[in-house]
Amino acid sequence: MARAFDITTTTPTLKLGGNRKGEVAFTVTNSLGQPVRGRAAIIPEGKTLAEWFVLNGEAERDFPPNGTHVFQVQVNVPPGQAEGDHSFHLLVADQSNPDEYFAESSPIAFKVPAPVVAPRKKIPWWIPVSAAAALLIIILVGVLIGHRGKKEEPGTGGSGGVTQAEPPPPAPVLAFDGATSYVDLGQPLSLEITGPITMEAWIRPVNSNNFQEIVTRGHTFDPAGAIYLRIVFGNYQVGSFMQGKTAGGTSAGMPLQDTNQWVHIAGVHDGEKWSLYRNGELLAQTPHPQGGGFPLGTRWAIGSKGGGGEHTFNGNIRDVRIWSIARTQDQVKDDMKNPPEKDADGLAGYWPLDEGRGSRVLDHSGNESNGFIHGAQWARP
Repeated sequence: MARAFDITTTTPTLKLGGNRKGEVAFTVTNSLGQPVRGRAAIIPEGKTLAEWFVLNGEAERDFPPNGTHVFQVQVNVPPGQAEGDHSFHLLVADQSNPDEYFAESSPIAFKVPAPVVAPRKKIPWWIPVSAAAALLIIILVGVLIGHRGKKEEPGTGGSGGVTQAEPPPPAPVLAFDGATSYVDLGQPLSLEITGPITMEAWIRPVNSNNFQEIVTRGHTFDPAGAIYLRIVFGNYQVGSFMQGKTAGGTSAGMPLQDTNQWVHIAGVHDGEKWSLYRNGELLAQTPHPQGGGFPLGTRWAIGSKGGGGEHTFNGNIRDVRIWSIARTQDQVKDDMKNPPEKDADGLAGYWPLDEGRGSRVLDHSGNESNGFIHGAQWARP
């Protein structure tokens, strides 16, 4: 990896004021020797929360060769946060090739002070005494009534009922706003797929309007090319096109009940035809002998066309998988609720999208094709 940016700051530590606020500046210099468009992101570390930070000004900026920008970061810790040590750093990446050209600053440490507790007002002695006496009377009456009406529960053996454990909280998901948010997957070698291909994801769409890409490569017209799994004006679609090749794909109506519900969508090209599946069931199938994956030389994205800017998804997406093979219907149906094995045959990329914080999403396929979040926010389902 080439050294993409030099990032410096005046201090490795930040002292928060009495209002639990602070500010630090990062000076970022382009070291690539060519013009780039860099994007800055704040990366919380450990238990530090992303919502404590604000990046002033534009996150994306044009850097001339050896050009410099200053990024101001504001820290605002809420009053109820417990005291403790925290840290974060700044990540800056070249938007044309973020997987190859990026840099991270040294960590900036800060300490959250103990919450300020307002002095308690003295309470007249007779108020707590009266309250305690009233509470004691209520308890005694409740015990007497309980003994009169109590019945033995069968099968308890004198040990009482079983306390049910609270279910674990749901895993976080990414919320796409349908306007500017997406995940940039770049152009990793593992996603240079030609021929048979499988794309799948769990989605929870807010609506079925417009073009909404789920997982897509490219979608450019000069030169022409795209590989897509998407929603288009109330239809699910999968297909591909490339300059010099016959465009093709298959499509089926999106059921009304899929709005605001989790649905598994998969598109498969087996070398002869495109197949579209919803929750493991075949929706549509169309011949396209020249279809499948194409060597387009363009970017992959989740939630928009490659590189962002258009066709943005509105809702939640998780468990995105791209395969360099044609998965059968049985494989799609049997495995859609289970994570794939890291060394599964043909697994080119797998992004659970469950990190819950930060600006990167990790590829769990073993190919390290990690993605960068642009605008999408972490939320609870």
